[in-house]
Amino acid sequence: MTDGERWTRGVLADLRDARYRPTAWTAFLAASFRRSADTVSDRPRERRQTLTLGAAGLAAWAVVAILGHLTLAGAGAAWWVLVMAMVWWHLGMLERPDGSRFDGLGRANIVSLARVAAVPALPAIDSTALAIGLVALGALDVIDGWLARNRGEETRLGRWLDGASDTVILTVAAVLAGRTGTLPWWIALVVLVRVALPWLTVTALYFVRATAPATDRYISARIPGAVLMTGIVLALLGWSAGAPLAAAGAIGAITTFVVSVVRRP
Repeated sequence: MTDGERWTRGVLADLRDARYRPTAWTAFLAASFRRSADTVSDRPRERRQTLTLGAAGLAAWAVVAILGHLTLAGAGAAWWVLVMAMVWWHLGMLERPDGSRFDGLGRANIVSLARVAAVPALPAIDSTALAIGLVALGALDVIDGWLARNRGEETRLGRWLDGASDTVILTVAAVLAGRTGTLPWWIALVVLVRVALPWLTVTALYFVRATAPATDRYISARIPGAVLMTGIVLALLGWSAGAPLAAAGAIGAITTFVVSVVRRP
């Protein structure tokens, strides 16, 4: 267990022992912000990198505004500020699996953030461009994983960013495909359940048990997830096999998650 995980376990235990009363939540959030502030002051390099990355993202959206896409630029800038605020708050998660400190944001995390940054642009493009964009974002997902493993950049922050970016991208893709009729509404709904169920379950366990679930004991849903994304891409391109593949992938991912939870001691 890393130092950050030990600290989190302690404050969650206090929250649970206080029976989640409003005053306990206030104390929990106050403690979280204090720790975040202490972490930021103790990590000047990461602070500079985060501010630089945030400024670069805002500059990119400013260019979009100059090109005449004011609504998209405004949404993109607001989204980027939110993303960077979350990164700023979670700089303490820059810890390796063995608990040692990781210096710098790391290239893998920057690639993950690039994936997240592209999300506001997805609703602004047509189905074909969206399919191509999802393939490109999938390729970046492979790249950030490769960088993390081969450069020794695996961190708690990286795991969180990877999972969060996958969730957001898949959610947007499912909603857009359902809205345009590319996917039947019920399949889009199943995809959203597949996205929400793990996060809600793990969050509930996290707060109730005051410790994170042992994610290494879960059955991998990578294959169903790949089938799901492939199905959405094919559906966006007009292939009839896309919708059944997306449904099979979503149901398969839900099933593997449920089995994983049930079979754990």
